[in-house]
Amino acid sequence: MTTSTPPTDDFSQCHIRILQNFEQLRALGKVDITNPVATDIQASAKKLLTFYHEVVLNHHHEEEQELFNIVMDCASPGEELHAASRMIKRLTDEHRALEQQWKNIEAPLKKLAQGRFAQMNNAAATALADSYLLHAKYEESHFLPLAATILKNTDLESLGLSLHTRHNIHQTAGYM
Repeated sequence: MTTSTPPTDDFSQCHIRILQNFEQLRALGKVDITNPVATDIQASAKKLLTFYHEVVLNHHHEEEQELFNIVMDCASPGEELHAASRMIKRLTDEHRALEQQWKNIEAPLKKLAQGRFAQMNNAAATALADSYLLHAKYEESHFLPLAATILKNTDLESLGLSLHTRHNIHQTAGYM
């Protein structure tokens, strides 16, 4: 007998990899970067750029276009729908804020990835890592349990399979 993975687990598991990469970013922000740029710093910057553009942005898009929409469609009118709507607005707003924070560190990361000297802004790198941690904790402790409850009596194994397959296919070198 095969057990299916709840669709919300795929999003939770993705957070683990995302948070690991943001910890890498936090660490990179604390490194004393020299000129010429060390090859390990260059490789780390490349991985972080690839990871952000190929995984983080896709993760936000999948949540917003798939999970959030399905939760809204399946939520019962009244308090459940209101709670889901409120959480989804918060999470979507946080996605945009996190994407904006990324812009504060992307330019030096691009230079480092090319082997050109740049100094990382430690405060910006730490703030982004901290913000993503808080975002993921809220999502996992509040939204995903509500989503699991809402989706519990629906036939949405295909959503979980679809996301799981996509996440396995798109595992890049950024998954550290």
